[in-house]
Amino acid sequence: MFEIINYNSALMLIIVLMLFVSYLFYRTKSYSFLLLLPIIAFAGFSVINYATPKEIDPEIKSAGLFLIEQPTVVEFMSPSCMACIYSRPTVSAMKKMYENKVKFMSINVKESGSMELVRKYNVRSTPTFIMFSSDGEEITRFSGLARSKIMQSNIEMIFEN
Repeated sequence: MFEIINYNSALMLIIVLMLFVSYLFYRTKSYSFLLLLPIIAFAGFSVINYATPKEIDPEIKSAGLFLIEQPTVVEFMSPSCMACIYSRPTVSAMKKMYENKVKFMSINVKESGSMELVRKYNVRSTPTFIMFSSDGEEITRFSGLARSKIMQSNIEMIFEN
């Protein structure tokens, strides 16, 4: 049921709902709307925690789709995606910087064989970068244009865990 909701869309929905409830409070001056704010926040963050995958499934790890033996960055990309093309220099720089410490993988979402992985990891946009620890646990992910500071801080998170 929650596979169409990722943590980014759920976070945006929480913010919109909280703004709408605040607007209703402003218009009606009814304090019952203020009671809804913590309820929306609690329910929304529960959905976010449920929608975020915590670890890679053993069947994917053992099926050879990608073997995680060391910290790994998986990029879901498309050759026709402009953000993917603009991210290449940053990804190349990160590959050189973490050459012996982190394994980098690129998965083309246009290929028919990668559709199972796209569904499995709820990839909704390209590029999406998923960072895995050496034991196969998903540590963090982000979508969109890869910027050096963002990508480097996310890769550093792998080493902290």
